[in-house]
Amino acid sequence: MIKEKQQTLFALDCGATNWRLYRCAYQWNGTLARLMGEPQASPLTSFSDRKLPAVLSLNPSGAALEGYGESAQQLLENEQARERVREYFKPCIGAHLEKKPLPHQKRYTHAQALQYTCFLLTAVLEQIRKEKWRGEPFDDRLWFSFAYPIHWQYDHNGVTYKEFRELVKGCLGKDFNQIRFVAEPEGAILSLQHSGVLEKHKDNNLTLIIDVGGSTTDIIAGEVDQKSGRLNYLGRYGEPFGGGLYDAELAKYIADELNIPASALADDPTALVSLRVSGQRLKESLSRQVLSSIQDNCVHQRTVTLVMRDGSVHRRLVTLDQAGFHRLTDHLDQDFKRLVNNSLETIAIAPSKIHQVVLVGGGAQLFTIMNYLRELFGEDRVLLADNPDEVVVRGIGLEYQASFEDTAGTIVFPPQINPENSTQKSVFQPSPWHLKQKEEQVQLPIGITRLGRSQSSDLQVDDLKASRLHAELSASQDTLELADKGSTNGTYVNDQRIKSNEPVPLKPDDVIGIGKARFVVTKK
Repeated sequence: MIKEKQQTLFALDCGATNWRLYRCAYQWNGTLARLMGEPQASPLTSFSDRKLPAVLSLNPSGAALEGYGESAQQLLENEQARERVREYFKPCIGAHLEKKPLPHQKRYTHAQALQYTCFLLTAVLEQIRKEKWRGEPFDDRLWFSFAYPIHWQYDHNGVTYKEFRELVKGCLGKDFNQIRFVAEPEGAILSLQHSGVLEKHKDNNLTLIIDVGGSTTDIIAGEVDQKSGRLNYLGRYGEPFGGGLYDAELAKYIADELNIPASALADDPTALVSLRVSGQRLKESLSRQVLSSIQDNCVHQRTVTLVMRDGSVHRRLVTLDQAGFHRLTDHLDQDFKRLVNNSLETIAIAPSKIHQVVLVGGGAQLFTIMNYLRELFGEDRVLLADNPDEVVVRGIGLEYQASFEDTAGTIVFPPQINPENSTQKSVFQPSPWHLKQKEEQVQLPIGITRLGRSQSSDLQVDDLKASRLHAELSASQDTLELADKGSTNGTYVNDQRIKSNEPVPLKPDDVIGIGKARFVVTKK
């Protein structure tokens, strides 16, 4: 007889503005698992209202974590300490791979965003160990599940997804292997399926799931299978658009309301970080009021106080109504409309063919987004999930109900596009440029070549002073450029350190230095 035993799973959704933690208990016999009860929020003492603000403060040297969550967020009120506060860094992960990253994706380098994620995750894991695991080391009774944006896996050959996996595994330790990674839309589907929201209709089972996060929006289309209730995948679309963009616009509005001169903000750019948080609270309060009211024009008020670096204090009761919100953020609403229309064109589905639209994610409760979707699809076809900001984290905790060793995905991908089965490699288009290291010579392709210590790098640099992603080369038939990607120890050209994220042109016989490694540029 096989003895049954209990297993605990902690599910983490590391969002752009908030992190969430859920806990599930499974009883399993061999490899067959059975969920015991419902997934439950498992907040730590640093969590507030079931969420942890994705905010951290660095120590004075900037090399280590000093505080996180609300304690770090409170430092935004300190005009000196807020220079060490870091928030909204998730959008910058992988942004270095984009041809035209948006301004909010360039606040930090990719390497910095990964480092801050590592700082915060390490602290949260240690708090879980102390508060939820009796201070004992993590063992085989425990699993962790992590949500990630689905485009990390599909875009740029999955480089961002691979680096995120490496980061998580590094935080949990090389000997801990009970980790699962679940795409955010997959988690949403699992949660909606479990709660019976994915409705099966005899004539039309076409469902659109719109996941509006703090920094990205992912849209998945599929047909609900009549027998299994699973979602047969039809297509997906995503863009770096999220609720955090509205916070940034409201921060500018609050600055004007407080009569803070533009020159003062230029001298104290960290003040905008504090104003972003105030903007987020103003947006969320107004949206709750609008969605629960039958009034034509709701008004929300909030007292905002900001102490500038020069000691000046700005304090005022800030008022915002629906009309004012529309005026300030209309361009973002237009961007969201284009995003939805682009998704329908990409997936090749007409709005009239969609039976059900389910809205999830931390940015889903924004009233302008909800109103537009109801206009486009019809009010009776648009559903805002219960606690939409917790749908994903609850869902990734349900991923194990079939088997711990062989869990079938809820999204059924056609074999030719299944990322797990794909063997297609990008086509190598040679450039005339080469890198020579000692006796070895490597021909560079047209496009981007990533250099770094990570195994996922195009050209791995085996040197302790090399960062995971250290630098990038951009080659064409005529030109070759080098950019340092925010590395810790710097990138050198002919023994001169170059500035981070500022591409420099290279010519034959130039020498690239990364740690002790040297690469000579040649052209044939």
